[in-house]
Amino acid sequence: MDAPDGAPYEHAVEVVESHLDELGHVNNAKYFEFFEAGRTTWYDVGGLMDACRAAGHTNADTVVVNVNCDFLAECRLGEQLNVLTWPKRVGTKSFAVFQRLMKADGAISAEAVVTSVVMDLDNRLAIALPEAVSGLFPPRA
Repeated sequence: MDAPDGAPYEHAVEVVESHLDELGHVNNAKYFEFFEAGRTTWYDVGGLMDACRAAGHTNADTVVVNVNCDFLAECRLGEQLNVLTWPKRVGTKSFAVFQRLMKADGAISAEAVVTSVVMDLDNRLAIALPEAVSGLFPPRA
């Protein structure tokens, strides 16, 4: 997978014992938790939910609708990891981010494209993304 252009948003993670499975490496499900923490950082820094609230969606939150992930190198106890998140694409209701989990030595541990929607929590439906959200994403080529 190729990362989009531009600087990523970064989120640090340290591998602790509760992340490990019986093989002594990070359990595959924990990678998704690491990616979620990175996306949350991007949402906060980029102002995704602020834009939704400004458009009148006061009881809304993001919901993942698709994840494509490649696991490339195992992570072990005590490793310092960095979750890199780039905005990838935006549609009328959905958006995608590209994420990469980097090891301290520069090795890529995993890469994912995560597609999400913003859900109105009152009616449990995806909302049309406010125009301001499109400014968080690179222009289409």
